[in-house]
Amino acid sequence: MSKSVTVVGAGAIGLSSAWELSQRGFKVTVIDKGVTGRGTSWAGAGILPPANLANSFDPIDRLRGLSHQLFPEWAAKLKIDTGIDPGLQRCGGLYLAETVGEIAAMSGMTEYWQEMEIECKQLTSDEITGQEAALACWWHNTDNAAVWHVPDEYQLRPPKYLSALKNACEQLGVTFFENTDVTDIRCRDGRAEIQYAGTWQTADNIVLTTGVWTGQIAASLDLKLSIVPVRGQMVLLKTSKPLIRNIINMGQRYVLAREDGHTLIGSNEEEIGFELGTTDEVLESLLEFATHLLPDLKSAERVKSWSGLRPMTFDGFPMIGPVPSVENLYVAAGHHRSGLHLSPGTAVLIANMLSGVTSRIPIDAFQIRKQKATKPFDPTPRHEQHSPN
Repeated sequence: MSKSVTVVGAGAIGLSSAWELSQRGFKVTVIDKGVTGRGTSWAGAGILPPANLANSFDPIDRLRGLSHQLFPEWAAKLKIDTGIDPGLQRCGGLYLAETVGEIAAMSGMTEYWQEMEIECKQLTSDEITGQEAALACWWHNTDNAAVWHVPDEYQLRPPKYLSALKNACEQLGVTFFENTDVTDIRCRDGRAEIQYAGTWQTADNIVLTTGVWTGQIAASLDLKLSIVPVRGQMVLLKTSKPLIRNIINMGQRYVLAREDGHTLIGSNEEEIGFELGTTDEVLESLLEFATHLLPDLKSAERVKSWSGLRPMTFDGFPMIGPVPSVENLYVAAGHHRSGLHLSPGTAVLIANMLSGVTSRIPIDAFQIRKQKATKPFDPTPRHEQHSPN
């Protein structure tokens, strides 16, 4: 008889885990407080920075490398199985700097890439305008600027990716409960039970992939302060055709264009609790940033703006693994800006744990931490600091 797994949360981590588990023969149920795939993952831009599993030693680098390696295979399989194209493209990324501090930070980043044997190159003036003609004005009018090209950067269409994952799960018999709140969790005789739809339920295994809400749901398990919500805002513009091919990165902000001319601009970080929404001040600063780099965007149609809440842990490492002293309860949350990118690797780790398979990645670094930190620390490499996902 198949073991049952209840996955709480239907974002990128939850849907990826459900898909991987269902492919391994588990009977999976997914519960979400809203509509499947419409939370933080949907709000992300879908930037997948370069990574290299073969030359990774640090656990988070290995998780990033595994996910980066899996994504082309996952995207191809999802497209074949569901007919939905997740929009994965190896578009490349340009990393811009225009101050002494930014250049110094990028020099450190390029050393990291070189150690990982990730291809990167500082571009000459001709190469910059050859890569992106739209940057010519910025380049020729900015003193002491520098640009690096990283070809192994991908972009993904998050709504399509999430839709494909849900469709693939449904084909494998995964049951979905949408607009259903899990209101509490309790531990009885060493096993977890969850309360939803007015009743207490259990399963052979329960996996919390609930992002910023994990601590709220699992307050009785002393996880309330384990994850801090960090808001990010984004602006969407539209041009008749895409102005750029590469993803343009500068510090934590970025501009990327879809093939249909939609252009996404992000992002910022705000610790203001669980409040969603956008502010004129932040949106105008993002537009100013984007038009400073790409003046042609001044005439673009402003389509819409939105925000998302990124789940951040106090040490910047996601929590992936069993909850101590609870036999059947697991957590996969706290991926901050990297939830979309790390979703395949996280799904494999969770499925391996539940299947009794030893993972190639050491998992101790991701153990569940019932911390009481008052302010999170973010050691994430600069190239990971992207979309509000």
